[in-house]
Amino acid sequence: MAVFKKILVPYDGSPASNSAAEKAIALAADQGAELIGLKVVAFEGEVIPPSDRLWNTIVEDLQERAKKTLDGLAQMADNKGIPVTLEVKLGYVEEEIVALVNSQEIDLIVMGIGDKIGMHRVSIRRLVMDSPCPLMMTH
Repeated sequence: MAVFKKILVPYDGSPASNSAAEKAIALAADQGAELIGLKVVAFEGEVIPPSDRLWNTIVEDLQERAKKTLDGLAQMADNKGIPVTLEVKLGYVEEEIVALVNSQEIDLIVMGIGDKIGMHRVSIRRLVMDSPCPLMMTH
């Protein structure tokens, strides 16, 4: 019987997130689990609010870049024959992870920590405290 039915991989294309993706893909194959990839476009510390039109252009560009980043995860999963659902969210990384875990009833988060993850130790601690499912961290 499978322990994990849905596995979430927060993914940013870094070596650490690639390592996490490889582990998550192997687990998904072993468990027959659904794999979900997440890229959060985070807006922290906005200093000068741009015009609405400029802001929309910036957001659209960042979302497209996020989708292209997730293509790396999709290719890795496809190479192993594992289907993956890709999600792009706007907001704070840890809040979006927890929200997705709750809304999708995720059983496990497999996350790489490294140079580009965009999360500080405080945020990781918060994620560990707020997440209703286990968190596997790799580097």
